[in-house]
Amino acid sequence: MKALGVEIAYNSIPHDWIDRDFHEEPLEVLSYGGGTQSTAMLIMINKGTLPRPDLIIHADTGSELPETVEFIEVAKEYAESVLKIPFAIVKSHRGKLHEDYYRIGTIPIIGARSCTDNFKILPQRRLMRLIVGRRRGKVLARCWLGITTDEARRKPTHKDPRAPKWVDLWFPLLDHHPTSREECISMNTDHGWEVAKSGCFMCCYQGSSSWKRLKRDHPDLFQIAIELEERKFEKNGGKIGLFQTNRLRDLDDLEIEDSSCDSGAGCFL
Repeated sequence: MKALGVEIAYNSIPHDWIDRDFHEEPLEVLSYGGGTQSTAMLIMINKGTLPRPDLIIHADTGSELPETVEFIEVAKEYAESVLKIPFAIVKSHRGKLHEDYYRIGTIPIIGARSCTDNFKILPQRRLMRLIVGRRRGKVLARCWLGITTDEARRKPTHKDPRAPKWVDLWFPLLDHHPTSREECISMNTDHGWEVAKSGCFMCCYQGSSSWKRLKRDHPDLFQIAIELEERKFEKNGGKIGLFQTNRLRDLDDLEIEDSSCDSGAGCFL
């Protein structure tokens, strides 16, 4: 299905949403990134530790690591067959994130929001908007984000004035059932799930160990990252590469600490 400029893949819209007043009862949406925290939230829902959302949405950038893509299917099956919650996968009309960067001759940059805005937030919001409709100035949906107690600094202290008024953010692992990342890891392990660190393969927030792991385990993706970087320097110049102020070609001689963020980039915030 395609609507509002976003490609949407999902099974069905529950019948009881058709006549629902989303101003009185906002749509509850768990934003699923495929990483440690959002996966633990699925387990917590099943245990009754967290309430049940109406919908789970994953934004597929087309640039996730293969192990993340594989696990998304596991999570989707669990959500739909065990939790009985619809699981939607949305994609940007702009295609794959790394191909979009290559097309315009640039790369992800620390501090910039274009990856998150265009390939994660907007596709999810477009699906939510398709479901809840329009009522000016009214909150119609609430998006759940999996920020844990050890990274509470990522929680916004005030509403972004650029954000639409019809959608709110909620942080269940802070505000409903305070939970640490280590506790999430333990829950996933006890459930039998080994959840790899999520994030796009060419994320600029990666440290040297992540880049070296990409080079070792996925040399084809590492080569794409090098090509992205080289095209950026060729077309737009500058000194900043994917590996912060260094170039990937110098990787073996460098040591830069990895981000502790599950998404690698503080996505969505």
